[in-house]
Amino acid sequence: MISLSWNKMAVKHKLSLVTVGMIAVNWLVYSSLLLPQWDSIDQLTIRFYTERQQVKIIEDFLLIHPNPEQYILELDQKLMQIDRILPDNPESSSFLVQVEELSKECGIQLNYLKPTKIMNKDGYREYEIELSLIGGFIESMQFINKFENKSRFTNVTTIVMLPNKNSLETKLSAKIYSFGVPFLTNKNSKTTDK
Repeated sequence: MISLSWNKMAVKHKLSLVTVGMIAVNWLVYSSLLLPQWDSIDQLTIRFYTERQQVKIIEDFLLIHPNPEQYILELDQKLMQIDRILPDNPESSSFLVQVEELSKECGIQLNYLKPTKIMNKDGYREYEIELSLIGGFIESMQFINKFENKSRFTNVTTIVMLPNKNSLETKLSAKIYSFGVPFLTNKNSKTTDK
């Protein structure tokens, strides 16, 4: 049997054991105390920079918009304007009222307005309409200009002007749109899918 005694060990073996012991203690301190603290510091540093960036964004926003309530009101007005340009539903009655008011404003008579085709698109619906107006050339051109630039998004596709007794008959083909209608693939649908 081999008996080990500290007193009988050679000095170089004693130094080796002390060195190995010190390395083991240092490794234990490093792995159990320092590494978790450094990981925690790294996570806190990342969180600090993230929150600092968020604070910077908020400060920049407040510099640009010192009155947030006023900014919210402006955003609401813009959303209402977008809703008028591209409504969530066809709102054909309000569109008809707008066209009638516009024709009176321009001094021409609205002969008729009729829908011709409805097409479902991906995320919106397209309505083709036909209008007939009776009035002078200048009044008709004013109507067309205002009609295209009115609050609702409108795309005039064709314009036909025909002389009619003492006035001019203007026929317009146009498209109006409504937003938010999902794309339909139902074969029994009465609308035309493209």
